Order: sequence, then structure tokens, then C-alpha cells
Amino acid sequence: MKTVLKCVVIYIVLTIFFVASLVGASCIPSEAIHKNTTETAITMLLEGNRKIVNIPYRSFEMQFDNYSDALMINTIYSIDSNHPLESAFLNRKNYIEGKTKTVEADKVGELSSSSKYQYHNEVGELYDLVNGEAEESFEYARYWHGYIIILRILLTFLNLDAIRIFLFIVLFALAVVLFYLVQKKTNPLIGIIFEIGLFSVEYFYLAYTLQGVFVFLIAVIASIVLLIRSETMKNKVPVFFVAGMLANFFDLLTVPMVTFAVPLIAVLLINEKDNNTWKEIILETIKLGIAWLVGYGATWITKWILVDIIFNRNLLSVALQQITYRSNARSYTILEAIESNLQYETIIIPATLLVTSIATIICTRSNLLKNKHYKLTEILPYIIVAMAPYIWYALIRNHSVEHSFFTYRNQIITVLGLNIFIHRFLAELTKKEEPREINNIEKFKDQISVNNETDKNK
Repeated sequence: MKTVLKCVVIYIVLTIFFVASLVGASCIPSEAIHKNTTETAITMLLEGNRKIVNIPYRSFEMQFDNYSDALMINTIYSIDSNHPLESAFLNRKNYIEGKTKTVEADKVGELSSSSKYQYHNEVGELYDLVNGEAEESFEYARYWHGYIIILRILLTFLNLDAIRIFLFIVLFALAVVLFYLVQKKTNPLIGIIFEIGLFSVEYFYLAYTLQGVFVFLIAVIASIVLLIRSETMKNKVPVFFVAGMLANFFDLLTVPMVTFAVPLIAVLLINEKDNNTWKEIILETIKLGIAWLVGYGATWITKWILVDIIFNRNLLSVALQQITYRSNARSYTILEAIESNLQYETIIIPATLLVTSIATIICTRSNLLKNKHYKLTEILPYIIVAMAPYIWYALIRNHSVEHSFFTYRNQIITVLGLNIFIHRFLAELTKKEEPREINNIEKFKDQISVNNETDKNK
């Protein structure tokens, strides 16, 4: 009951903060961000809706989502600072007070686009907006758009190129801290596995894509908090509850599962020291999963209800229909959903497992790792967690197929889970037997003396 009450208090406080911060950020006049937003629009126009990036360890070009980034910047610039509450909740794009003629409410399906373009062209719409063309506006109220509070402030000082540099520095710094803490709590090889996991989903390139960066920031920060407080934090439920709330607040449904599963892997590593039973591990995983899911779901439903109450939009019904649409629309099969995402990791996953296997065997046989005993029941949870992305793809098929160019990043969970399992399994399989130690040499000498006296008497 204490945990439940604590989560209720956290929910109320964070919800108030979400609303207040969005309204506060919406009070910043668009004139303050006009210069940097215009420069950003020009940069995106040159790059196109699908920015192509050549990544050295990839055999093909990677696609980054300027389409969604332009939508985010458009939503930020469309805020009417004279009506901050309305702007914070309805999240319109292509909106300029006094110029916009029509506003379309959020509806089921893909977000509508300007009739000026034959196909969806978010980059083109952003460029038109900063140049004063905004006759048709569209609401995207189903999400919180929490990124507004960070990006609107950044846009008052920086353009897109500078924001990307700033985000890269933050991502890099967090990765270094995560490596340090993981290797300190476990061993250096596990720390390297975490870094490999980040590389496998282009973590360091996320600075190029505003819509994908926030879930990874939340996931890494939550993992760092858990690792720092591993000795003193007995109840981890609030951390996962907050992670779920923040994921829903900042994210546009990219890879929210990462904010649960990556911190969960950190918890599994922490709990290895406690020698928990299989049952205890499973129960804690379920408990933390429920906490994350409740935080995520409650935050989302709260937004729909608030919009319905304040602005009479019937958004709750629209959002529930949208969930069905994203799950089953166009009849994608489960196999199609998995294949479309797995293609990005087909080479990466086996390559990382090979590297981990070789490194583990060498380090174990050379006594470079702590010689700890691992039971199979203790390391099996890593396999179970590793399968989570494919369950997600099976359930959210439409979204997973049509957005596989970023939903594939869910598989950082698979890379981490499988590699840690292989590392622990091979470490147990190949470790050298330790020589028997004489813990008390004096006791050993005394025993010899007793035996000698016995022999003399005989």
C-alpha cells in the first residue's frame, strides 16, 4: 500500500508538472525562435524528409526521420503564446494566429497533411510555415509532445545543427557514465557489452533524429539511477513508474519499451549479488513491468481525458480506435512485422555474440574476470527479456512494419539480453577450478601435532 500511495503521489505531482511546463514553454513567443526555426527548416529542406546517413559498420545506408522531426518543430513553432493552454493541449501544426483558415481535429489514421502536396511532406510544410503559409492546420492532440519544453527553449538559442551537437555531447556523456557504473558493479566485459548494445542501434547517431533521442535518454538515465543507488534502493517500483510516465510524455510512440527493458537488465545485473531465486526474479520482473505499464498508460489516458474535458474533442474514442489501427491495420502478418525489423540486426546480433563469446573465453581462462558461479535459473531471465521486442512487433504490427526504420531499435534489448546470457553461460562453462585453500594454517598445524601424538601413543 505504501508503494501504491507513493506512485499515486508521483502521478499527481508529475501530471501537474507536465501541464505547467508545457503551458510555460508555450508562453515563449514564436518570434523568439523564428530565426533558428527558419534556419532549421532550410537545413531539413536540403536533407529531405528521409535523411540518409552512411554508417561505417552498416552495409547499407540508414534512414533518419526528418519527417517526424519537421512535424515536431512545426508543432513547436505553431504554438500561439497568447493562448498557451490551448496550444499546449491541442498541439496544432501549420498554425499561425490570424492566417490559418481551417483547423482539423485529431482523427483515426495517419496525421493529415496540407492539400498543397500530393504526398505527405512535413519538411515542406515546415518551410511553408516559417515563411507565413499556413492556411490548413491539423491537431495532433493524442500525444503529450513533452519534447516541446526542451526543444522550444533550445530553439531560442540554437538552430538544428547546434542542437544536434548538443544532443551528441549529452548522449556521449551518459554512455561514458553508464559504462563506468556497469563495469564497476559487474565487470569491464559487461560494460563493453552495454556499449556494443548502444552501437548496434545507432545510439550515437540519435542526435540526428529528435523523435528517437528522448526514449534513450530516459532509458540510460533510469539505468544510471538504479546502478548508483543499487546498495540503498530496496524498492525499485517508483523508478519504473516514473520511467513509464516520462516515456509517454516525451515520446511519439517510437520505441517506448526501451525505457522499461534496458533499466530492467540493469536490475537483473544488480540482483545477481543477492542470489535471488528464480521465483523472486520473475515476481520482481512482473512487478516492475506492471509499474512501468501503469505509469505509461495512465499518463496517456490522462492526456485524452483532459483534452475531452477542457476542449470537448472526443479524443479518448479516437485514441482507442487508433490503437486498434496501429495493431492490425492492413493485415500485416506477425512474420512480416518481425522480418521488417530483424533485417537491420541480421548481421549485428550474430557478430556481437561471436565477439562476446571469444572475449569471455579468453578473459575467463586468463583469470581476468571474477570467478563467480552462475546458475542457469539466474541467467535465463536475460533470454526472456531478449525476446520482448518480437512480442512487441507481433502485437503492434502496423506500426512496426511501416516504421521499421526506427522501431528496429527495440532490439537493443535483444542484443543486451543475448550477449549477457552468453557471457554468463560461457564464463560458468569455461572457468578454471580454483585450488583448495587452507583458510587457517595454525589449525592445520595443530591437527598434524595431534595426529603425531596419537601415533606415538599407539
